Amino acid sequence: MPGDTMLWGYQYNPYVLPSLIPLLFLVLLGIHCFRNRKVPGAVPFIVLIGLTILWIMANSFGLSATEDPARLFWFKFEKALVLPIASAALCFVLAYAGLAHWLNRQVIGVLILVPLTFALLILTNDTHHLVWKHILSDGIIRTELGPVHWAAAVYGYALGLVQLVVLVWLFIRSPRHRWIAAGLILGLLWIRIASYLNISDNNPFKPLNFMILASNLTFLLYALAFFRLNMFELVPIARNVVIDRMMEAMIVLDTQKHISDMNETAERLLNLSRKQAIGRQAESALEAFPDMVSLIRNPETRQKELLPADPHPRWYHISISPLSDQHALLLGYLIWMRDITEQKQIQEQHLDNQRTHAMLQERELLGRELHDGIGQILAAAQLKIASAGELLSRGESDQAALCLRQLSGIVQEGKNAIRAYLAGVKALTPSENGFLETLKNNIDRYSRNQNIRIELHADPEVRCIPIHASVAAQIHLIVQEAITNVWLHAKARLAKVLLSIQDNYLCITIEDDGQGFDTTAAGKPDAFGLISMRGRATSVGGCMEMTSIPGKGTRVSVQVPWRKETT
Repeated sequence: MPGDTMLWGYQYNPYVLPSLIPLLFLVLLGIHCFRNRKVPGAVPFIVLIGLTILWIMANSFGLSATEDPARLFWFKFEKALVLPIASAALCFVLAYAGLAHWLNRQVIGVLILVPLTFALLILTNDTHHLVWKHILSDGIIRTELGPVHWAAAVYGYALGLVQLVVLVWLFIRSPRHRWIAAGLILGLLWIRIASYLNISDNNPFKPLNFMILASNLTFLLYALAFFRLNMFELVPIARNVVIDRMMEAMIVLDTQKHISDMNETAERLLNLSRKQAIGRQAESALEAFPDMVSLIRNPETRQKELLPADPHPRWYHISISPLSDQHALLLGYLIWMRDITEQKQIQEQHLDNQRTHAMLQERELLGRELHDGIGQILAAAQLKIASAGELLSRGESDQAALCLRQLSGIVQEGKNAIRAYLAGVKALTPSENGFLETLKNNIDRYSRNQNIRIELHADPEVRCIPIHASVAAQIHLIVQEAITNVWLHAKARLAKVLLSIQDNYLCITIEDDGQGFDTTAAGKPDAFGLISMRGRATSVGGCMEMTSIPGKGTRVSVQVPWRKETT
């Protein structure tokens, strides 16, 4: 009778030790799990440990019992716990694999109802003999299995098959859980083999229950997963949550460039589910992104920018880096993908602003050119026309003819000024020859077109410095303006352009052997385009000076910082 179980006789049995020794280990494992009970899968695992402890104790009491009624009671009690243990194990595997949503009320109801029904049938087996047709006890329990027992065995193996499928899925889906899943699969197979040997009466360890030994090994694998692989630690779980929720997409490749893992951001950006991607060759899974495939084929490139063909295109910065262990052994590759559309838009806006500013600045410079050069020529032409008209009205035809001849010269001067300006604009076209070579070519062209001998002298240091494009452009225009003034006004036979370096400044000197002029009597300070040249020098952070002596020529000296951009 159940009420008299503790009054039955028991004695020490050495076969009990392999069962009892792991109990302390299971208790410690349960305490560890209880401390992490908020982690998915921890609660059903605690239930699994509790049921396993009762199961092992029932087996131990059965081995130690000296009377057949006691042995029979503990035998039935042990068998009644098998299906609850299988149900708890399934709940643990589903919850740990992130499939707890499968454990709805109906499933939980079945997982509770079937073991309870089996336990009730065990309790009432003497009346229907559906679980065991016959039970004999002569120091060892011998049974003839009934249909319910076989049905329970099939049910237990079905639960085990579901566990196996879930664990294989977890093994494939999550590289971080791969070793843990492998250990759980090994333990599951070990227990099912032991169960089969027990049912088929081929237990090589009789009278020990082979499933007890298999369970001890299985829980040893669990302990390895807990304490070595951080199975229930919150930090790795928190790390996974952070990785899934971060803004950057992350893809992990193995050494063969198969996709091993990817976060939720990568799923969303690539429109590719993790389930579809993991295990596939990266080049095949990402064929819709040829730039990314190119980066994967040639990881030495390390990074590039990507603009997928999309109704709403966005820019992404992608990079690939090797994953190595502490011994520098290559384990795979890590791909990062970051949305840089906003940065691109800001850069484009900045470039638009720069282009607009440059256009406005060039308009200002063009207006200065027209005012200081062609504007003055047109003003002079207007005066000659007015003078000729006045002379004709007074009948002074000879003087009027002289004015018209002077007007013709002024018009020709205007044409030459326009030609010189257009030549200068052409000179600003980007060249692959470098600043100094381009300047030499322009000076040679000025010399041919304007029939003036022009020499270029540059210190060797000038050839070694990388002059900024904006500075070079202004230097070309300053030299053009100065040579145009020499041609129009100086009546010079020779002009020299001298280039040298002083500290961080490029010094440009344009001097001629022309007639010169008195700077104190020059009239307008902006005559001969001086304001234009001074403005160009100032625009790149430089300065300009001009000296001239009547009969001894003119010198224009400009200093500009060769690194400074146009402002």
